[in-house]
Amino acid sequence: MEDKRLIYAAYGSNLLKERFMVYILGGNFRGRTYQGCSDKSEPEDVGWIKVPHRLYFARKSALWDNKGVAFLSCLKEKNPEYHTVVRLWKIRECQFHEVKSQEGSFYNKILDLGEKDGYGIFTLTGCWEQEIEAPSESYLKVISDGLKETTGWTDNEINAYLARFLPI
Repeated sequence: MEDKRLIYAAYGSNLLKERFMVYILGGNFRGRTYQGCSDKSEPEDVGWIKVPHRLYFARKSALWDNKGVAFLSCLKEKNPEYHTVVRLWKIRECQFHEVKSQEGSFYNKILDLGEKDGYGIFTLTGCWEQEIEAPSESYLKVISDGLKETTGWTDNEINAYLARFLPI
């Protein structure tokens, strides 16, 4: 029997296909080795949407120069200007749980973001708004490259979008 599928909503470095595929296939990214998923089936890119949760940066990640990483607020955001772009990857449910395991303890909450074409949309986040931390330039570059790949936006559009979410 085929494993159930769902849609994983990526909003940080996993917007970039090269980065996300390391979680699926295994390999190295920025000097860190990932085991990948036991099921190496390629995810299906099913587009992108904006979700009513605010993007923010918090905690400190050794992988990203000991600076903040991206999270989605656990609370819904009423102002559409602060809704977050998510890339939609259709994957197997077992892959989702293995991606969660590889993401580690920062991403300890699963958010249900609704559905698309009969598939549930889920993402991983953590409720760390009390630990705001600016991201590194290298992390923002990966997110920017992922946004360009995902949306086709110009550099100016990407910079204006990200500026809304950066700590002052």
